[in-house]
Amino acid sequence: MPAEPAPLRAEGERVQVRTVQPGDLASYPMAVEQSRVRLSQWNPVDPDDLGRHLAAQSRDHRTFVVHARAPEGGHDLVGKVNVTNVTRGRLLSASMGYDAYDPYAGRGLFAEGLRLVVGLVLAAEPAGMGLHRLEADVQPGNTVSAGLLRSLGFQREGSFPRMLWLPDASGRERWRDHDSYVMTAEDWPAAPYAQPRPWRTVVLVNGLPAVARTALARALAVELSLPLLSPDLAGGGTGDEALWALLGAAPAGGVVEGWFEPQAAPAVAAGLACAGYAVEDVPEVWCDGPAARPGSAAAGPLGAGPSLRMDTTAAVPPSAVTRVALWARALHPGGLPHRAAGSG
Repeated sequence: MPAEPAPLRAEGERVQVRTVQPGDLASYPMAVEQSRVRLSQWNPVDPDDLGRHLAAQSRDHRTFVVHARAPEGGHDLVGKVNVTNVTRGRLLSASMGYDAYDPYAGRGLFAEGLRLVVGLVLAAEPAGMGLHRLEADVQPGNTVSAGLLRSLGFQREGSFPRMLWLPDASGRERWRDHDSYVMTAEDWPAAPYAQPRPWRTVVLVNGLPAVARTALARALAVELSLPLLSPDLAGGGTGDEALWALLGAAPAGGVVEGWFEPQAAPAVAAGLACAGYAVEDVPEVWCDGPAARPGSAAAGPLGAGPSLRMDTTAAVPPSAVTRVALWARALHPGGLPHRAAGSG
């Protein structure tokens, strides 16, 4: 039988945090029942689950209880935080779930306690859990919980459609979508509401005007979750300042679609530079369409950066769109190099 894990604790100005103890069980049902209406909007409410968590305590299943230094409302339980689904080895990651209890909810005490818990989770053993990554998954409608995580500097990493089978306040159960918020040890402690660091991707989709070229660009933008920018749609040209300004302002980059003739290469390079990108870093997809064949000897990719030719004489299948998207992202692991738009 594994040895009982050593208790973990941390002290704050208004709260103290420690791993669950048998003495917490007496007042826990009162705290949960006082908060039932609010909590039941997002998760099942069980005033008896703390005992089960106490029995399950181990190195990889820790429950933290946040206590008020100045108790009121008949109990001192500000909240509870479960750290579970721990994976060690090369991942060192865990999931975090939590509840805040009345009469303390909404007054900043739980936020103070949760900050202490995150510090313990990411601290090296034996003073902490020794983990590298901590994830909390929140339903999109639960803006209070998501805002709490962002106030601690957690970054939204993505979304999980139909992640958990949960009831709402009326008891109606269905698969609920969740957003994932993450903190890693090297980013902790983080500034409140720390700005996300987007993985920037820019792709030029080049070729003579054709429906297939535009269709490929649109499909690629959807696959990469990027905006589609086009001088054709905007009514401008390759040197249109508005096009490149929009690209520079787009936090994650974009798919830029158009007919970038060889003689326009300097204008394209200048536009990308204005947007904060070096032309030699930006991948280019050249569309070989019907109009680009006989009598178009001058037509071809700019060739300033990595390039890929696509046959667009027919509709491009989804599998090919996916291959292009993966190729573009793989060229710059961690994102395309970028400097402030318009900087020298």
